[in-house]
Amino acid sequence: MNLPWVYIDTSTYLKLFVREKGSQVARNLVKKSRILSSAILTIECFSSLSRKRKRGEIGDKDFDSLVSRIKKDTEYIEILRLTDEILLQAESVALQSDSRTLDSIHIASALIFKDTTEIDLTFVTSDKRQKEFAGHQGLKTSFVS
Repeated sequence: MNLPWVYIDTSTYLKLFVREKGSQVARNLVKKSRILSSAILTIECFSSLSRKRKRGEIGDKDFDSLVSRIKKDTEYIEILRLTDEILLQAESVALQSDSRTLDSIHIASALIFKDTTEIDLTFVTSDKRQKEFAGHQGLKTSFVS
């Protein structure tokens, strides 16, 4: 079975681990797709979880468990390493929009993968602005709310 490729950004990826609106949609999506993301994925996840812990939304035990699960889960994701080509593309994305830095890197990573492999993919995000920017760059997008 040839599963479709999806590029998943951090806002959607975290929904696999932290129960929130859209979590079930995200889980269903990854079950039937080949998952691709940037090397910045885990750093963004850990940063977000650290903020949640600091605000008291998750405890230390849950934090440690989530970090462990995310580290283990990335074995099943195609991770795109940061390259000079991706960083140059991210600069271009940032110059053409008011996209935030890490969003620009995610979009650039998806674009480089698509252009290099000629594999059609869908850029999946839970960030409305990022979805808009990715669409303007010519990526097929999907929004998980």
